[in-house]
Amino acid sequence: MKKLKVAITGGIGAGKSLVSNFIEREGFPVLFSDEIAKGIMQSDVDVIRLIKKEFGEESYINEKLNTKYLAEKVFNNEDNVDKINAIVHPIVVEKINEITESLFKSNNLVFVEIPLLFESELENLFDYIILVYSNENLRIARTSERSKLSEGEVRKRMMFQIPDEEKKDKVDFVIENNSSKDDLENRVKLVLILLKELSK
Repeated sequence: MKKLKVAITGGIGAGKSLVSNFIEREGFPVLFSDEIAKGIMQSDVDVIRLIKKEFGEESYINEKLNTKYLAEKVFNNEDNVDKINAIVHPIVVEKINEITESLFKSNNLVFVEIPLLFESELENLFDYIILVYSNENLRIARTSERSKLSEGEVRKRMMFQIPDEEKKDKVDFVIENNSSKDDLENRVKLVLILLKELSK
């Protein structure tokens, strides 16, 4: 049996978490890179020191990550996106590899939800890549509803992501999420059947 590490990626509001949560319910382990990154930013002493040095002491309030302040800093400046990624991503990658190796002891397929896969140039870490794809208007509507961001703020965040149209040629599976939840789950089931075959 082959051990396969599979990335789940897609633009903001595409429905990555819906796909990831469904895969989890089907009994497969899923790691969430954003959660791992937040954990590192909250607990790793060296990372905290570097973030404070780069973005100011206001990055933390009472030893807690000031996400609103950091988001404003990062999403208004492309250089700041690169800076935060340079601090956090190497440790996130290390952690993902460490957890994956442990999970491989009892699983052939391990999934990792990683929104900025191509932007972070991490695609070579994975055996297969799933792109969750949705049209732009739906993505904006979903994100605005979920996070209370304005359309302008959502579009600003989209600017820091490679367009999904460009990613389509670089991935192994495209799961469209432009219809119902049932339709999405059926598409995910099909991809899972194929991946189970590939891991034999």
